[in-house]
Amino acid sequence: AVFHVTGLLIGCNLSPMLVAIAMFRPDIIITALLGTCVIFACFSGAALLAKRRHFLYLGGALSSALSLMATMRFLNFVMGGALSQGMFFVHLYGGLIVFMGYIIFDTQMIIEDVHNKRNDFVGHAQQLFIDFVGVFVRLVQILMRNADKKRENERRRR
Repeated sequence: AVFHVTGLLIGCNLSPMLVAIAMFRPDIIITALLGTCVIFACFSGAALLAKRRHFLYLGGALSSALSLMATMRFLNFVMGGALSQGMFFVHLYGGLIVFMGYIIFDTQMIIEDVHNKRNDFVGHAQQLFIDFVGVFVRLVQILMRNADKKRENERRRR
């Protein structure tokens, strides 16, 4: 039930953005989905093929980076968006790197849990689902920004 509720809430959160993008550029959603699948497969494969517990040290650094990004987002909100452009890029690309790191970390944590006979299938699936959505959302935003820049450059040339 927890996994279903998580999926429902994430779907409700993402649907307005995806509907708006699908009206104008549905190819961006497909490209982001395929890119996320490739990233997820590569980073999960790297975690599966690495030595046992090799990437578990990433947990502290990733959590710190995520906390720092949340703090930066809050400070940007409090300051009225004065640093919004730079903060947005740090949050967007930094968040992509952090969630890609979480794919490796969570996969290795799941492997370690299985070795220790802790088979929380729902919790493990939920962790990987949140990682997947985190990468997907950031790829959609990056692709949208790139498409907007390309359209703007084409408009200036005319």
